[in-house]
Amino acid sequence: MICERYRLHTPTLAIMTTAETQRIPVTVPKNAIVTIKAGPLDGTRLIDVEWDGQLVMMFTVDLRERGERINGGD
Repeated sequence: MICERYRLHTPTLAIMTTAETQRIPVTVPKNAIVTIKAGPLDGTRLIDVEWDGQLVMMFTVDLRERGERINGGD
């Protein structure tokens, strides 16, 4: 499951954490590609993903409903 990649079909909420542990909501745009870095893609938990070179957290349900899994070369 870790290192799976997803392309988002709609803009989707993510949470970025600063060095001071402040949590900032960000919108990952449509057609962005995210890579799962930690956590299983089950339930409604937050999981760590990499987007645009940054580590953010996204809800698993958002990835399942708003994205599609892609192969490594896409």
